[in-house]
Amino acid sequence: MTWNYRIIKNYSPESDETYYVLTEVFYDTTGKPMAYSDDNTILGDDKEEIIRVLEMMLKDAKKDQPTLTPKDFE
Repeated sequence: MTWNYRIIKNYSPESDETYYVLTEVFYDTTGKPMAYSDDNTILGDDKEEIIRVLEMMLKDAKKDQPTLTPKDFE
């Protein structure tokens, strides 16, 4: 299984709002998105690790990839 950070477009019917999240996305062996994290807390052993994770998230977010939606995980 592989993973990276991706932007996912969501819609909240309760508030009638569209919003975006940057989160970990996990892929099956064929490369199809199969799951994503609903906990976007950034953890690390020290300040430097938190910064490295944030830099990795930004690098992944800037890649030329389509924005995902929950339908991509069905």
